[in-house]
Amino acid sequence: FLLYFLQLNSGNHCMTVTQDPEIKSIKQGETVTISCKTSQPISGCNDCVSWYQQKPGEAPKLLIYYIRRLQSGTPSRFSGSGSDYGSDFTLTISGVQTEDTGDYYCRSYHNGGVFTQLTTVPSVSLLPPSSLQISGDSAALLCLLSSYSPQGALVSWTLDGSEVTEGVVTSAESEQNGRYSRSSVLTLSKARWEEGELYVCRVTHDGAPHEASFHKSLC
Repeated sequence: FLLYFLQLNSGNHCMTVTQDPEIKSIKQGETVTISCKTSQPISGCNDCVSWYQQKPGEAPKLLIYYIRRLQSGTPSRFSGSGSDYGSDFTLTISGVQTEDTGDYYCRSYHNGGVFTQLTTVPSVSLLPPSSLQISGDSAALLCLLSSYSPQGALVSWTLDGSEVTEGVVTSAESEQNGRYSRSSVLTLSKARWEEGELYVCRVTHDGAPHEASFHKSLC
């Protein structure tokens, strides 16, 4: 998660809202809880806390109001909790779906809210060289990254534990419906391919590592 902090004053009141976690990678189907804490209790004002979702290019959409009541059209996997007289509130998404990616924020009567971007981790797959390639002078391994958000996934390769940079070509990221994808090819000489055993495509996305590997002797 990436947080964007925004504090607004209302009259003589000033309330600070903090949110946790700051950075977290979420896989589809997992459950995520976003915490929101106000510096002052809401003192029974249960309509003072609501949760919104905002997607790129769209206006914020109300998900939950009165701390825990679902707005019409909000999927049941979303839920809110917290005390009517407290300062700690949570938004829980049970079984995250790819369409849940977006900016989330809690809003109090005195405050504009704290924004959170929900991250969709990349699907990473590694395709070994074809038998036709291996019979030639070189061999190429293909690493595919798909269906992730936000953009900014980085790719690196290792061969038997050592990083490889020569022969690596990584494509630019492409976007479709708010999801990103890219590919990376590692091309080796036939001799180096025959010497190697463990090939790993390492991906760093939103500060979290992901990888796909190929053990030549196991195939």
